[in-house]
Amino acid sequence: MLEIIRSLLLSFFVIAVLLPVVRFALRRMLTPVAPTLSAEEVAYIQKKEWRILVAYFFFASVLSVFSAGILALLASIIHSSSEDFLYLLTPNLRAFFAPGLLIGLTLALIPLKLVQETLLAHDYSMYRSYLQQSEGTASTKIYRILILIMLALACVGTWFALQWHVLIGADQLQVSNILSEDRVYNMEQITKIEHLGKEGEYLITFSDNTSINTTYLKPVQLEMIALLSQKSGKRVIR
Repeated sequence: MLEIIRSLLLSFFVIAVLLPVVRFALRRMLTPVAPTLSAEEVAYIQKKEWRILVAYFFFASVLSVFSAGILALLASIIHSSSEDFLYLLTPNLRAFFAPGLLIGLTLALIPLKLVQETLLAHDYSMYRSYLQQSEGTASTKIYRILILIMLALACVGTWFALQWHVLIGADQLQVSNILSEDRVYNMEQITKIEHLGKEGEYLITFSDNTSINTTYLKPVQLEMIALLSQKSGKRVIR
């Protein structure tokens, strides 16, 4: 629960920074049409626009955390049938934050489209005129391209993140990174097991200087760490 709240707050912060920057950059790039609204009407509808921005902010934040959670669950399901193993470590909610955020930013446009007319009520037509005046007629095409780019990045990021997992057997570990590169280590090749100060967070280092940071993996059980310590002969460093 604490991890979900932390990710939700981080989503709020990232979106609060990204959204105004993207809107400002797009409006600088696009060519506005001839003014149809007075200065007073523009000032009025800009205040109303905050309802749209807050709604998008809310939808994007919730859907980002939800998407990251679904991806974490999907990773567990995909790799659970890999082969015989004692323990399976797959990416957790924090590891899927970036692709989850991209998915959330994209999916949030769907509920936003459904509720924006309700949010603005009789000011909706004025808002449409304001968008044309400030962004021009080509804005729809630009937004569609931007959405496709975000979807592509989300798909690529998700695919790479889903590849990462660790299989721990009785005598060896199989580590698959985000590039689908598999490495198999015997327990004796573990050179250090370091506790990072929080429950379930360990840094496991091997003889080739490769490390596994379990901060971004789930679940990490004390029995698993005890097995690695016993088989490798290395004590857990605290």
